[in-house]
Order: sequence, then structure tokens, then C-alpha cells
Amino acid sequence: MPRHVLVPVDGSVHSFGGLEYCLQSFPDATVTAVYVVDPAHDHEASVGSSASTADSADDYGERVLDRAVDHAEQHDREIQTYLRTGTPHTELLAIANTDVDHVVMGSHGESPIVRPFLGRVSEAVVRRSPVTTTVVPEPATDVRDRELPGTVLVPLDGSEQAEAALAYALETFPDGEFTAFHALSLPFDRPRDDVQGTYLEEIMDDRERRAEAIFESAQAIADEHDVSLETETDGDSPSNAIVEYADENDYDQIVMGSHGRSLAARLVTGTVAERVARRSPQTVTLVRGAPTED
Repeated sequence: MPRHVLVPVDGSVHSFGGLEYCLQSFPDATVTAVYVVDPAHDHEASVGSSASTADSADDYGERVLDRAVDHAEQHDREIQTYLRTGTPHTELLAIANTDVDHVVMGSHGESPIVRPFLGRVSEAVVRRSPVTTTVVPEPATDVRDRELPGTVLVPLDGSEQAEAALAYALETFPDGEFTAFHALSLPFDRPRDDVQGTYLEEIMDDRERRAEAIFESAQAIADEHDVSLETETDGDSPSNAIVEYADENDYDQIVMGSHGRSLAARLVTGTVAERVARRSPQTVTLVRGAPTED
């Protein structure tokens, strides 16, 4: 369960979606909202204004942070706020390297923090953050209408990182409905009946046996938490299968491991996790677990 959550805000409805998600999902956590003034791109000063560009940008940032405080008060919460100046992803990562243990970012922001949000800045944070990171692609109004934690899809590949993500999801969202998901990554797109009696059937059987073993291990983790766990597979490659399955079945969020170093971990962590965070219309949490060895 997160203890201290960092939420970048930029004034956009999507950045406040991240704040809304955080306030709903982590009721006992300390929350810090931060606005980063980027001297290279923040142009809030109006033509003809006597205020400098820097002063106007600072004023705008303070107004955004005041809105964040007001938003939190609607949830009967108090939050900390920081106004920082510098290169956005550098500043965010610097804060994340302090006593923060979770970062929640709204996507598709429009301020200098994130143009576009899941572009240079946010991808740097997703890739380099030392702590678990959540990307929220919806505005605050849509997040508010959800019954969080809702339905949670947890992609698994047999790696330590993926199992750490499952444990995180079960511990953090005890009221959620969970599905363990494994992408078979079949090298063909045919139904089982079409491959019976061919060498492709052996490939399919091998992938399905691996999925069964992965789900057995996942069920043991779920049993430890006394939580019901559904299981599903898909024949596609991991990033495509995860995004499409979650979207087609209207999951509320995806929780998955990130930054695995073992061969197995690379199946759904690292670049695949980043692709899912970039493409998914659902909220995605990338859990930083203890990396395995090569």
C-alpha cells in the first residue's frame, strides 16, 4: 500500500484525473501535488503584461496547485504542494528519489510538463522512475464515475516482477475483482481445431502448459490473500493482447510488473510494460519489484 504518492499536475483535466485516481485509490497515503515550470517552454505571460514570463508562469503554477488543494478538500483530504522550476522529468524524478513510493500521472496533459504527456517527459518518468508508477488516461470526471478499484487485469509471465505486481494488486485493492492474464504469444493465428495433428499443436500445448503453471503459482498467491482470482489467456503477443483484452472487456485498470532483468521478465516487463502504458485506454500501474538475475 503506497505511503507517499507524487502527482504531477499541469492544469489539464487529465492531470486532475491522476489526482482524482490517487485520492480515491489511496485514502491513507500522504499526497504531494507538484507543478513544474519549464523555463524553456512555459509561456504563460500575456502580451503587453508588465509581469515577466517567469513570474507569470510561477503565478499560473500556484493557481494550478491551489486548484489541486481545493480538489483534495472535496475528498476531505489535505495534500502537500510543490512548485518547482527546471527540466520537468528531471524534477519529477528527483522528487521520486526522496521519500515518495508511488507516482500517479494523468496522461494527455497540455501544459509544458507534458507536451504530449506520454511523450518525452512522461516516458522518461515511466522508464526511469525508481518507484511504482500509475498512468491515468481519463479526465477527473470520468475517474470519479468509476467504482474503484473495480476490475483489475494482472498480466503474468512467470517472472518475479509479474508475481510482485499480483501481490501488490491484491494487497492494495482488496475490494477489487482480479483476473490473471497470460499472453501465449503463439506464432500463428489459427483455432485449435485447425492445428490438431500438426507440429503447431505441440507448440500450442507447450504454451498452454506454461500458462497453467503460471496460473497455479498465481492462485497460490491469491490464496494467501484470501482473494478470488479468475484466469484468462490470449494467443497474441503480450503488448497487443494485454491492451486489447483489457479494452474489449472493459477493465477498470491494469497492474503489471516492470523493469525485469531476467529472460522471462522481458516477456511483459520493460519495453512491453511501457508500450501498454502508452497505448492503453485503461489506467495502468507499473509495479517496481525486486529484479531477478539473468
